[in-house]
Order: sequence, then structure tokens, then C-alpha cells
Amino acid sequence: MKLFTKLFSGKEISGKAWVISTLIGVGLVLLFLGCMNFFIDPFAYFRFTDGEFSEFQDSEDSYLRYIKAKQIQYADDKYDAYIVGGSKAGALNPEVAGELDGHTYYNSWILSGNTHEYLLYTQYILDHTNATKILLHLSGPEIRKADRSGLGDLYKTPAVITDGDEVGEFIEFLGKNISFAWEDMTDMISGDYSISNPGFENGMRNVNYRYAKVKKDPEGYINTAVLHDYDTNLKKLFTVTPKNKAVTESLEDLKLIKKLCDEKGVELQVMIGASFINELYEYEAKTYWSYLLQVIDIFGEVWDFSGFNDVCLNPYNFYNESHYNYEVGDLMLRTMANGEQIVDGFGILVNPDNRFDWLKARRASYLALKSEYLETGTVDISKYTTYEGRVQ
Repeated sequence: MKLFTKLFSGKEISGKAWVISTLIGVGLVLLFLGCMNFFIDPFAYFRFTDGEFSEFQDSEDSYLRYIKAKQIQYADDKYDAYIVGGSKAGALNPEVAGELDGHTYYNSWILSGNTHEYLLYTQYILDHTNATKILLHLSGPEIRKADRSGLGDLYKTPAVITDGDEVGEFIEFLGKNISFAWEDMTDMISGDYSISNPGFENGMRNVNYRYAKVKKDPEGYINTAVLHDYDTNLKKLFTVTPKNKAVTESLEDLKLIKKLCDEKGVELQVMIGASFINELYEYEAKTYWSYLLQVIDIFGEVWDFSGFNDVCLNPYNFYNESHYNYEVGDLMLRTMANGEQIVDGFGILVNPDNRFDWLKARRASYLALKSEYLETGTVDISKYTTYEGRVQ
């Protein structure tokens, strides 16, 4: 008390007192910063450490990777099967997945996924749950880049998954930029605060707000969200060779996923999800085709729904250029349960016996579209561009 009296009295104080007062000031600032981040919790990091269902799991600002990990850890009594994959896999409905085999699924998708994190999450699931099955969802973008942590803090693999420094991570989130907490707090005070995308308890991604937008203005929404840069991306697809830098790392990760499941006696089913043509410039090339053959070698059989089929060429089956709709996800799962195609040309169970014929057909479709592009300057998808023509 005497120290503060001296500070505000204008009298000279000793150097020791200045040091003490400075330390106290810094401590108060750090305490304020930590309290703001802890109680406002703009990244939804602190409030769900006990693994309770997080309605924040689809918020663009929440630490989804951490939330998913805690829910997996504490909800193992609810589920015996897990969907592992990136954001595309978020549209897979666990209830529909249950039609495959009667399992109860949790969808553990993560934003901007990569095969190394699929390996880490698979290991985590096998170590912390009584899982009897893993449904692994793959797609082309995973071979572009192995490490996604450079995209920002929310894309880093949480310490609970890596067996890293959880205390250090806790302290790191206490010290996050206060502007995020301040913005949330002011929104709460003004009444403008709302959860951007309340999640679903079974882990499925909530994209209902996109459905509302496309229903209101189908053509406008699709042109903006799905077909943007269509001509530019087609040019890249047919004239530029993509740099698929993570092929080797990805294959090694997939081998370890297979090994882990085999060692634990856990069933592993693998699927390659649907991709719209506007995304394929990122990876579709000889290197990707070679990669796919090696994926078949690793797993023995894989359901492939990608490529150049009528479902994948229809922009109304996607809510942006990189992600398919719920109905496409349902169709893929039900095709797998059915054991054969429900929609002609969509979905094939690839194995060592038919893999070369499958790849030959995929390459022929690519070359046919490339020929069309070189002759006309585009790939005509006008026959698909009706809201009524989407997968129902």
C-alpha cells in the first residue's frame, strides 16, 4: 500500500520500488489478458476440456481439432465406429453410415485435413476408445501439403493428440491476442453475439446456412460459391502440372494407419470422396493417378466416388468448389452399403483385379474433357446446372 502511495504522491521512489511496481503492473496486465481469454474463451478452448458436446465445433473461430479430440476421449461409450477425414468428410451423416454395418458412428472430421493428422487421430481413437471400425475418407488435396499448421493457430494439432505439452498449450491460449476476446465481449454486451454455426452432437458438419442461401438464389449462389474462377481453374487442370508435394509422406501415413488398425484388430474401410471438376486442378495428374494405385495396394480395396462422373460434374451437388452436399454424402454411404452403384457411373469398389481398368477409364475421361477444352475453351456443364438436377 505504501508503494502505491509513493507512486501517486509525486515523491521520488527507489529503483527497487520501480522494479516492483513494474512487475506488479505487468502481472496485472497478464492477469487481465488471461482472464479475458479464459472467461470469454473466443476459441472455445477452455469451456470444453471435460469433453461435453460443443455447439461451437463448427464455428470458424473455434479450435475444432481440440474440441474433436476431447469429445472422442470422453464419449467413447456412445460410439463404436469413427469417421476420420478432412472437411469434405464433415458432410457424412453418422446415422446413414450406420446403415453400412449397424455401427454407431462419430464424425471426427477436421478442417483442412491431411493424412498425417488422420494417422494421429486414428492412433488417438484406438488408444482412447473401444472402436471396432474406422471409416477413412480421402480426397485429392491431401497430397498437396503435409503440414497445415502454417494456416494459423487453429490448424495446429493439439497437444492432447500428439502427447505434447498440454500445460504449455493451456498457457498459450491464455495469452492469445486479446482482440478476439474483446470483440466477442462487446458483441455479447450489445446483443449481437451468436454462435456462427452450432454443431451437431454426432460430429457432423453443419452447413444448413448454405442450404438456405442456395434455396433463396440457386444460380447466384452456385456461380459465386462453386463456379468462381471456373475458366481459370479449367485452364490449370488441362495445361498446368500440379505440384503434389506430399505424395511420399501421405503414402507412409496411410501404411501406418493400416498397420495400426490391423494390430488392434479394428476394421478399416476406405473411401475417396466426390470432388467437383473446379477443384481438380489442384492435384489431378499422372502423379495423382500413380498415388491412387499405391493407395489400392496399401488397403486392398477402396470405394472411389471421385473422377469425371455425372454426380461430380454437377455444381449443384456441392456447396462450394471443394465440398459436396449432404445428399451426395448419403448417396456414397448407401452405395457402399448396397455393394453396387445406385446412380450409374458413381462409385466403384476398386481392388487389385480391376484397378488398371478403373484407372484407364478415369484417364480416358480426363483426356476426353481435355480435348473438349482445347477445342472449345471450356467444358460444357450446362446440362447439369439446374437446382432440380442435383442428387436428392
